[in-house]
Amino acid sequence: MKLTNLPQYRRDGARFVEITATLVKFGFAGHLERFEPEFVKRWLGHEDLDQVASRPIGERMRLACEELGPTFIKLGQILSTRPDVVPSEVAKDLEKLQSSAPADPPDEVRKTVEEELGRPIEELFDAFDLEPIASASIGQVHRARTHGGRDVVVKVRHPGIEERVEVDFDILHGLAGFLEDRDETMRSFQVQSVVDEARRTIQRELDFRRELRNLEAFRRAFADREDVHFPEPFEELSSRRVLTMEFLDGDSVANEERLDADGFDRKQLALTGAELYLDMVFRDGAFHADPHPGNVFVLIDGRLALVDFGMVGRIDAEMRDDLLDLLVGFVRADQREIERAVRRIGVVPSDVDESALRHDIGELQSELASQPIGEMDVAALLEQFTSMLRRHGIQLPAAASLLVKLLIMLEGTSRHLDPQFSLMEVLKPYCEQLVIRRASPRAQAKRAFDAGRDWMRFIERLPSLLDDASRRLERGQMKVDMIHSGLEATVDLLVSGLLCASLLVGGSMLWALKAPPVLYGVPVVGVLATGIAMIHGIRILRSIGRSPD
Repeated sequence: MKLTNLPQYRRDGARFVEITATLVKFGFAGHLERFEPEFVKRWLGHEDLDQVASRPIGERMRLACEELGPTFIKLGQILSTRPDVVPSEVAKDLEKLQSSAPADPPDEVRKTVEEELGRPIEELFDAFDLEPIASASIGQVHRARTHGGRDVVVKVRHPGIEERVEVDFDILHGLAGFLEDRDETMRSFQVQSVVDEARRTIQRELDFRRELRNLEAFRRAFADREDVHFPEPFEELSSRRVLTMEFLDGDSVANEERLDADGFDRKQLALTGAELYLDMVFRDGAFHADPHPGNVFVLIDGRLALVDFGMVGRIDAEMRDDLLDLLVGFVRADQREIERAVRRIGVVPSDVDESALRHDIGELQSELASQPIGEMDVAALLEQFTSMLRRHGIQLPAAASLLVKLLIMLEGTSRHLDPQFSLMEVLKPYCEQLVIRRASPRAQAKRAFDAGRDWMRFIERLPSLLDDASRRLERGQMKVDMIHSGLEATVDLLVSGLLCASLLVGGSMLWALKAPPVLYGVPVVGVLATGIAMIHGIRILRSIGRSPD
């Protein structure tokens, strides 16, 4: 199939050409160039390729994403959270992607707010600054004040961004399928599934109502904590494209000088932040997925606050247990625990080299065992772990991969506050408490109840399943697919043996009956058939003797 035959090319030709030409420009379309050289060379000469060939791949990916705009910036940021898919050095370059974008004109902002909220902006707010304080790839942020006197920030989505994202991902999906069909490496990375997962993530982020629900959920979950704070959303002033929330009076943890000048205990703030995130993950199963210093604030009263809840990771109870086992394996330097957790969490290829995988996990365990827990670098450890997974073609579920990236970022942000911070020291007692809690009678009773409920549901469905199977069997609709491996040689020997036996029996009967033609009293056909059968039988016996099984 030619690239120009893709439906995306015919429907969105101009953008398709722009994307493909940019990929070629930054050296990411060798496959396209190889399969359709004239298609590529119409837009770009080889001299441009030579100029970027010497740059690291991560830098080229970052530059390509920035040139292609909001969809690709978000895609790059999502890929930076997939250390099981991209190498750590590439992820570090993609982390530098800035979600900046030109601000929309004031008239466009007013139009969006009034269309979404259904009233003139003066009726909605006591004051609204049409000049944004920040503009990112999806939307821009404005200061405002409610009629009740509350200072707020209003996030307004850029016009047309949803349609642009849909077009871009249609094209990306088509290109990914094209490359997977022609390249084994691309197929092993499951490029199309990564693109589809990124599409779902960005679509969720485009709906500001989801971010509002995330804020409300986190506020409820941590309502009893006096040392942390989540911005209050204003539902009556929010919609799919507009989000109004409380203005936070404080400074980012990146502003170290201000934190020191105000006398905040940075060591305690780092500990509070780490415990907050571990509660999110292992207690609630939902976590703020972007804890870089710019999204973590210290309010004037000393409370820790988080902003930007567009990207939230979620893991179910089973995945939490598996990830907990993996962390316990790290903390205890237990090779068997790590290996079991890897097999439960990751998608292990059927052709994985078992001895090599076991050896690499053993190397990781030896390194863990040789380090004092307070000196362990969790970021380096997890990068080594994900590098091992990539080497063996083991992929993590998106949520687990996002959590791995979260822990790496969390340690970085915590050390920004306290250079002596050790995430592993926080993890150790936390993991031990969770293991004890999981082994408690109450937890065991709940696990037994859940298992019993699953068995009851299965037993209730069993009669209908058997009835359905019998009906299919009666109608001749029952289909059994059998997949075998290595049976060809055995089947050949079996068929040959049957033919040999038939020939021997037939030849013997002809010989005994002296069936014509007879030469010098010997039935020619019977003797020949018997002789051939005996010779072939000897060959079959030799083949069986040489078989390794």
